[in-house]
Amino acid sequence: MSKQRILTTHAGSLPRPAKLVELYANRARGEPIDEDELVREGEAATSWVVERQREAGIDIPSDGEQLREAFFSMSSGA
Repeated sequence: MSKQRILTTHAGSLPRPAKLVELYANRARGEPIDEDELVREGEAATSWVVERQREAGIDIPSDGEQLREAFFSMSSGA
């Protein structure tokens, strides 16, 4: 706990890269996807959003729900 200032964090979903969106959409439609590619893209997206939050001065970054497919499927109408 900081006694100097209020620590910041982020809660909620952050935009996903187009490739990750495409993989989630294809899977939601029942199309075959490369699961290893999905893992790689998801991990890369998570690293990217964490780094952007750090650059923005967020003290406790989140994963931006990059790997949370359920929210993607519900909001995409897929």
